[in-house]
Amino acid sequence: MLLEKETQLKQYFELSKAILNALQQGEEEKVPVLLEHREVCISTINKLDAKAGSILMNEFIQHQLTELTTLEKEIQNQMQQTMKKLSNRVRYAQNEQYLRSQYEDRVAVSKGVFYDSKK
Repeated sequence: MLLEKETQLKQYFELSKAILNALQQGEEEKVPVLLEHREVCISTINKLDAKAGSILMNEFIQHQLTELTTLEKEIQNQMQQTMKKLSNRVRYAQNEQYLRSQYEDRVAVSKGVFYDSKK
């Protein structure tokens, strides 16, 4: 079980690296899928610990967990920056839409030429 937990932690670490790379390269659409895969790893690790009756731990796992905490901090910082960028894009798009709507006709009026038929 310990070996299986180490394998799951390695996979979790690789998925975390992939999330960070996707955020840094501006590929935000990949992040939800990677997060789902990471959740599967977490649930598997929790099941292994529950099956063992205690938290399985050794030197490798402790080292991996310390590396993961620093990686998680980087992911959080990158996520905040990405959220700010996306928020700015949305705000800009809403502003553009508002400005365009200011110049549209509010009342439907024929834009054709009016000919007086009484002459």
